[in-house]
Amino acid sequence: MRTIKVGVVGIGAIAHIFHLPNYKNHSQVELAAVADIDFGRAQQAAEQWGAVAYKSAEAMFREAGLDAVSICTFNASHAELAIAALEAGLDVLVEKPMTATAEEAERLVQTAERTGRILMVGMSSRYRYDVSALKGIVDSGELGDIYFAKARIIRRRGVPKGWFTSKELSGGGPMMDIGVHALDAVWWLMGMPEPDNVLGKLFHRIAPYETKGNGFYEAASTDNKVEPAIYDVEDFGTAYITFENGTALTVEASWAANGAQDDAMKIELYGTKGGVSLDPLFLFKESNLVPVESRLQVESNDYYKDEIDHFVQCVIRREQPLSGARQGLTIMRILDAIRISSETNSAAKAKAASAIQ
Repeated sequence: MRTIKVGVVGIGAIAHIFHLPNYKNHSQVELAAVADIDFGRAQQAAEQWGAVAYKSAEAMFREAGLDAVSICTFNASHAELAIAALEAGLDVLVEKPMTATAEEAERLVQTAERTGRILMVGMSSRYRYDVSALKGIVDSGELGDIYFAKARIIRRRGVPKGWFTSKELSGGGPMMDIGVHALDAVWWLMGMPEPDNVLGKLFHRIAPYETKGNGFYEAASTDNKVEPAIYDVEDFGTAYITFENGTALTVEASWAANGAQDDAMKIELYGTKGGVSLDPLFLFKESNLVPVESRLQVESNDYYKDEIDHFVQCVIRREQPLSGARQGLTIMRILDAIRISSETNSAAKAKAASAIQ
């Protein structure tokens, strides 16, 4: 049974919770190396997980003899690090969002295609059993033609800590952080139509807040330096997106809003023959001209583990991933258009640059 050597760049929460343990426990993976700009943090992780610590990602790519790498750093660094890994001959799993801008995503796609390496985007919701079950129903044609969909993730008070609240490092607020999960999942369920016009609005109206019993962000920092707290991103985002095939979608994402707390991803799909919803998981149809609704029974799964396993199998078998690079690029085009629409107070085109057609 073939094994591969994997490294992880960026030893923050997402690496410790999902990437490192799932690689370490995988029978076909040798977790060989970790790298972080905070070398002390890299050393601690290396000792904990039985890997070698590196002061820089570039040194790790050059010296560790890796087959593949996870990029788990702040969003604005994804493109540079992933491109360096691809150029070094490594396959790459980059955390969501793929990059901070569509322009960076286009450069990343170009590099992956030129080098012939695998580039997977960590769109973890695609690996959920319930989302996958809905995908099977949609693809079967049972719902007819999907013409409209809705997706949302709403936190009443849930601003993350660290670099997430710095636009320079993150590229945006909840729409980039958690909204990207809902946007990607619903777009995938719809059949990944080509986006056209986007009308978006990003609001910064609630945070910073002093709500009792609720945590808040720390100083935005990528190392151990103490910096002034930065909050220059939205705390609520919404968009209405139309597609070239005539379908439409609304998406909402919030870190802070004066409404009901609902941190779970909500999705609704409307088709000409039926509809479905995620959380609650329901199928809506007609039986003998009578409207009926059925609760779907789908077991839960450790979808981050399944995501890592999928990446490992893609590397070993040389197969393209379920959440591929060009799909990640399309999501970034939509996110860019939401931002531009909000800044200009007008509709924006979710278009690719001439280099990527």
